[in-house]
Amino acid sequence: SLLFFKSNLHFVGQQTDIGENTKIIILSATPEPARIMSPKSNKPPQMKEPLPMVPVSQALETVLRKTSETLLWRNLYENKQLASREPSPSPSIQHLIGRISAQNVKAPSPGYPDHNSSIMDGYAIKTSDLAAAKVVYEQCTNKDEFLLDYCIVGKVYAGDEKIDENLDTNDVRSAIYVTTGAVVPNGFDAVIPIEDTAILHDYNDSSSDVLKMKIVPSKVSSILNETKPWTWIRKIGSDVAAESIVLSKGEKIRPVHLALLAQLGAPLDVLQVKTLPRIGVLSTGNELVDAYESSKLKSNQLGKIPDANRPLLLSQLGAYGNCAPTDLGIVTDDDGIDAISSRLNQILWGNDETEGIDVLVATGGISMGEKDIMERVFVRGMGGKVHFGRMNMKPGKPTTFITIDKDHSRKLVFALPGNPVSASVCCELLVRPCLELLHNGVDIDEIGRQTGPNFEDESTMREAVKYVVENANVHEEVVASITSDIKLDMGRPEYHRVTLNRKPIDNNSGQYIYQATSTGQQRSSIVLSLRNADGLMMLPRGGPMGCGSTVAKKGESFPVFMFSKISSSIGSGTKFKDSSHRPILDYNNDHVHNKREKLMVGVVICLSEKDRGKKDVLPDELGSRIVRSLGGESKASITSHVTCIVPTMAKAPNDNFANKLSSLIHGPAIEGSNVIFVVVASKGDTSKSRTRHVAFRTGLEVNHALAPIIDKHAHALALQVRKGASSQDGIAAMFENVVGTLRERSSLIITCSDIGLERAIGAMKGSLFHAISLINA
Repeated sequence: SLLFFKSNLHFVGQQTDIGENTKIIILSATPEPARIMSPKSNKPPQMKEPLPMVPVSQALETVLRKTSETLLWRNLYENKQLASREPSPSPSIQHLIGRISAQNVKAPSPGYPDHNSSIMDGYAIKTSDLAAAKVVYEQCTNKDEFLLDYCIVGKVYAGDEKIDENLDTNDVRSAIYVTTGAVVPNGFDAVIPIEDTAILHDYNDSSSDVLKMKIVPSKVSSILNETKPWTWIRKIGSDVAAESIVLSKGEKIRPVHLALLAQLGAPLDVLQVKTLPRIGVLSTGNELVDAYESSKLKSNQLGKIPDANRPLLLSQLGAYGNCAPTDLGIVTDDDGIDAISSRLNQILWGNDETEGIDVLVATGGISMGEKDIMERVFVRGMGGKVHFGRMNMKPGKPTTFITIDKDHSRKLVFALPGNPVSASVCCELLVRPCLELLHNGVDIDEIGRQTGPNFEDESTMREAVKYVVENANVHEEVVASITSDIKLDMGRPEYHRVTLNRKPIDNNSGQYIYQATSTGQQRSSIVLSLRNADGLMMLPRGGPMGCGSTVAKKGESFPVFMFSKISSSIGSGTKFKDSSHRPILDYNNDHVHNKREKLMVGVVICLSEKDRGKKDVLPDELGSRIVRSLGGESKASITSHVTCIVPTMAKAPNDNFANKLSSLIHGPAIEGSNVIFVVVASKGDTSKSRTRHVAFRTGLEVNHALAPIIDKHAHALALQVRKGASSQDGIAAMFENVVGTLRERSSLIITCSDIGLERAIGAMKGSLFHAISLINA
């Protein structure tokens, strides 16, 4: 027998006999050297223990959670509003557009406009004169000869500051010539457009120099009958009412706000906006030369490379408009942990003369090599806490997120990979939503209404953080079909750089699909893969431990996270709770296993009463389509299928049908399934209007029946299903898809129509396998 003794010292093997059948092997006694490998040593360095690899969805949720805690801490411990205010540095547009207002801006009394203003060039009149003229007109036998004339007693032009208020004549109908935008004098309450009038040239009154105008005969009747008080006049406060809010606290400033503030005379230089989060960008590595000083990069400097990360990230962060980036330069590995830590501590926390930063982004030095020291800098040298150190994605696996807390204040640190594409992609996926949340801040009053106002209570704080995270803005996303095959990575999901093109489904539908084209080779050092990219397509992991396929086939659809909004008219963007990154289940494990189980699929086919005749032929056809779309029989199999007849929709919900559908789903036939497709069958109808009617009406009844038995809805997955189905057949957009968990979250249920079924499954296939892995974890 052998006895082994082990200590945490540097081990040297030595064997000794202590008996006939026993030997002791002594491992040890020499202290471990201070340096693992000398510069001239050929021995490999000791590797640090790798951190667990987390899904991107979990990493993003962690970042948002820690950012939310930071904001709530400020409210709790600093005893001030989270929307810190600062005067705008300049009234210029470039300083205000995209900033967040820190105040409600109200229209002063009397509103806008502050005077009665003419909308047309024409004549201001009194409608009381028209009332008297109308009586005479109606008694006139020959209406073509009726003369509706006015004395022109004055003129007012737009911009006139002095208005003669004594322009009236008491004995005749009087009118005042006004131009568009001119002040309408008091006492006059309507404007007649100039094209409805004519000057009376034959009018001759030697006793007066007053001109007259008349209403042209063809317009007399309409003027008398249709001209009401305030016709063609903008009344005081009609555009913007007094005391109305034209810019709300927490609202992002757009060009229209500047126009409104200008109309109201609000000085832009005192407009209060939320402080931009301060973010520092640092590059690390002995091999780097400042790209701005190209003369330092000489042809004989082998092993040196220009630092592309800082120019890339500083400009990328600046384009977000939600932060104030600061260039922190380059630190080398030879600077040492203590020196780097001391410098960064001063940058983070500031001093009496300089203000600290809120977020630090460092690139390089975080992988598994001997010279990768940045994690030790942040943890050992600065007292940070690592929340994750590897992400299950390509590119960007070594990405590390750290928080550093001090006196109830928190700094957020993103240690990104050194390759520029990895750094850019991870900055987009993690740093951008973090900065968006920091810039927008949180509405304490609204959170208090949702969770309770006492944030010192641990459970209330936990609920408040959850509320903020779920409602945080993340990337806008679309579902796009790929224009060519793309080889899948066998180890990790990939965020593939793509360009997007929008194409109509057909010439008459008015509906569109997005098509995505790869930007080419995706190696993390190839910055050209970012050129012309519109977003990041989330491709699933391939192979038997992934989605089951080795290639994403042309025409298959996947979510794309946009670099910018499709349209500025889109509101506040996608919330985290509605995004494809939102985990379908709540889980507490730091590590989610990637073990991929075969999908066991149960199918419930819902037929309308008129479609009873299809029940014997549809199951096999639908089952084959579902299995084929999920990757074939090696990835999914049909455990069973059942058919349910949906009654004609009545005015009241049909409880008998709901009970029957629930019994089928929970019954023994579907019991072994971890995925249940509830398919509303409408295929085979020759009439498009008939197909649309069946899908819409039957789908409503089915979804109503399922509502009580779904544990938790997955709205983001449902949106993927709907977008995918409608990209195959526009009629599928009529169907309201539902995705959620049931049976105490042990199974996933998906409702869809058989219209567009293949694209519907293809759009959510990657997310579906991930969701099932969470259920099985």
